[in-house]
Amino acid sequence: MKHLLVLVTLFVYSVTFAQITNLDNHINNELSLKNIPGVSACVVKKGEVVWKGNYGFANLEEQTPVTDQTLFTVASISKLFVGTAILQLYEKGMLDLDEDINSYLNFEVRNPHFANVPITVRQLLKHQSSLRDPESLLFIFQVQGDSPILLGDYVYDYLSENGAYYNTANFNNQLGPGESTWYSNVGFALLGHLVAELSGMPYHTYCRQYIFDPLCMDKSTFFIAELDEGNLASPYTQQSGMNVSLGLYGIPNYPAALLKTNIEELSRFLIAYTNRGSIDGQELFSINSADLLTPYSFSEPNLAWWNGTSWTYTFHFPNDEVWFHGGFMPGIRTRLNYYPSDSTGLIILTNGEGQYSSIEDSLAYYLPEFEYTVPDELPCTLSATTSLKKRLYSQVYPNPAKEEIYIKTNLTGSKTFCLYNLQGILIGKQTNINSTEFRYKPTIQADGIYMYTLENEHGEGVINKLLFAH
Repeated sequence: MKHLLVLVTLFVYSVTFAQITNLDNHINNELSLKNIPGVSACVVKKGEVVWKGNYGFANLEEQTPVTDQTLFTVASISKLFVGTAILQLYEKGMLDLDEDINSYLNFEVRNPHFANVPITVRQLLKHQSSLRDPESLLFIFQVQGDSPILLGDYVYDYLSENGAYYNTANFNNQLGPGESTWYSNVGFALLGHLVAELSGMPYHTYCRQYIFDPLCMDKSTFFIAELDEGNLASPYTQQSGMNVSLGLYGIPNYPAALLKTNIEELSRFLIAYTNRGSIDGQELFSINSADLLTPYSFSEPNLAWWNGTSWTYTFHFPNDEVWFHGGFMPGIRTRLNYYPSDSTGLIILTNGEGQYSSIEDSLAYYLPEFEYTVPDELPCTLSATTSLKKRLYSQVYPNPAKEEIYIKTNLTGSKTFCLYNLQGILIGKQTNINSTEFRYKPTIQADGIYMYTLENEHGEGVINKLLFAH
C-alpha cells in the first residue's frame, strides 16, 4: 500500500505539470493566432498567486520581453479602484450612497431633462445615472504622454451647464436617473473627482495613500511621467494584420482607464477581494463592504451593473458565477475575474487588440488543477518592519500543517521560536532551543497563513510563512 501511494502521488503531480505545459503552449499559440504582442497573466487561490506566466513582448521594436515587472495600462479595470475608494469613504461616514451628489461637489450636476431628480453615488457606480457619454468621448483629448487637462476641469466642462463642452444630449432625455443603464466613463471621472473633493487630495494621491501603499503597489501609477517608460508595455493597434505602436498616450479621464500596474501588484488587489477585503493583515475595506461590492451570490443586493461599484457579473463555465471587469482601449485588452464560490481569481493583461477569450477560458478551466504552495517571499507589510533576514536555512514540515510541526534549521546557538498571525500578534513561543531539529505544537484554531521567527542570542535568525489547514 505504501508503494502504491507513492505511485499515485507521482502520477498526480506529473499530470498537473503536463497540464501547465499545455497551458503555456496554448497561450503562446494564441499570441501568434490573435496577433497579440504580449501577455502577463496570473491565477490566485487561497490568498496567494498559484500560477503566473509572461509571454511575448512589451515592446516589439525593442524586443523587450514581458516580465513580472512589466507595467500594463489596464484600461477599465481602473474603475475597480474608483469603486474601492468610494466604499472606503462610505465606511468612514464621509458619503451616503443614496445622497444627491451635489451635496459633495463644487459644482452642480443634473440631468436637464429631469432637473428635479437627483443623481446619486449608487447610480453612478451602477452606471444608472442617466449620463449618455459616447465611448469616443474618452479619446477626444488623447495626447502622447500625460494629459495636461486636470480631472476637475474635465468633468466640469462636460457636466456643468456652464462648461465648455456641455450639451443636453449628454443626458438621457427619455429615462431619468436610476431608470436605465448606460456604461458611462464620464460617470467614473465624476466619482474620481468626488473622491478628491471629499478627501481633500487629488484622486491619484488618495489611491496612493489608501489603496496602493497598503497593498504594496509601489510601482503602480496613473501617469507616464512617474515611471520608467522602458518598463511600460507599449499599446499596439492592428493595421492590415500588422501590430502598429500607438505610443504612450494619455487622456484626462485617468480614474476610469489609465491605471498602470504589473501582474504582481494587481494580483494583490485581486487577493484582497478574494479575501473579502484584506491581505497580509491590511484591511482595504470591511467584510460588510465586500458583501455590498461582490457578495457570494448574485441574488443578494449589490452594486453591480447589468447582467460593478464597477464590478460586473455573469455566469462562466466551468466556474459558474464570476465577478469581473474587462478593459478595452486602443491597443489594450485586459481582464480580471473573481470567482466567489471558491475565492479564486485570474488576471490577463495584454498590450494588443487580439481577443484573449481563449486564454481566459483555459485559465478558468485549469483553476481546480493549480496547487497551493507556501511561497518563499514575505508579505510586503511584514518584510518592511522586521529586522530578521532570510539568510539562514529553516524548514517546517508538514506544511501545510494540522497540529504538531517539525522544524529543521542550520541556525546555531540557543534559539527562540515565535509564531505570529499576519497582524503581527504573537500567538505562540518556545525558548531555549539548542537542537537544530525540534517539535512545536501550537494552539491554533483558525486555518490560514501565519509567520514564524527563529532567532538565536546573536540576533541571527530567519522568518518564514507557515500554512495551517486542519
